[in-house]
Amino acid sequence: MEPGPLLAAGRDADIFEYGPGLVLRRSRQGRSMMQEARVMEYARSHGFPAPAVKEVSEDGLDMVIERIDGADMVAVMTKRPWEIRRQGRVLADLHRRLHELAAPGWLPDAPVGHGDRLLHLDLHPLNVMMSNKGPVVIDWSNACRGDPTVDVALAWVLMAAGEVPTDRLMSMILGRARSALVKSFVGSFDAEVVRQALRDVVAWKVLDPHMSDAEQARLWQLVAAKGGGVPA
Repeated sequence: MEPGPLLAAGRDADIFEYGPGLVLRRSRQGRSMMQEARVMEYARSHGFPAPAVKEVSEDGLDMVIERIDGADMVAVMTKRPWEIRRQGRVLADLHRRLHELAAPGWLPDAPVGHGDRLLHLDLHPLNVMMSNKGPVVIDWSNACRGDPTVDVALAWVLMAAGEVPTDRLMSMILGRARSALVKSFVGSFDAEVVRQALRDVVAWKVLDPHMSDAEQARLWQLVAAKGGGVPA
């Protein structure tokens, strides 16, 4: 079956219509999605809200998954800014639920920290679809095994200092609104414990070639503001 119209384009994959209730995710960079599909099914089988995987091509470059109708969490908060604090708690609950799951032995270790829990390592509002059945977490390409604090710390720094396309942010992600979201999310955890992981998480994340110089600077500013120091 040939894919239908292009629905969305991410950093490394395109999403196409693919029949009733399905979409086709196609890698643009030759990355196999076999393991991503495997971890999505693992999470689903343990009751966590991830899209159902229907099929993966033999080379792993095409993955057919359940279509999640709805908007991502950022779009929802943009339209309903009075829900920002509640959505921060929803995101925190997704982290807690995920981290209750032991990671399967075939997943790699996280780049920082040590642990045996299932981590998403990109679980922020843009990767949460708000469907009529509740939130669903997408984009599992970074999933690994590790310390839940690392997952929470990464979400903290990305929400506080990361860039998101401005046409999607509007005014919601700026100033007090962004602060309210971060405060609600971080306040759902032991902030002191998470703060201790910030420096190591940022030292790893700034190596991401997709991070701009401005983002890298803001990440280190956040670490310094929280007492974590900056690189020499």
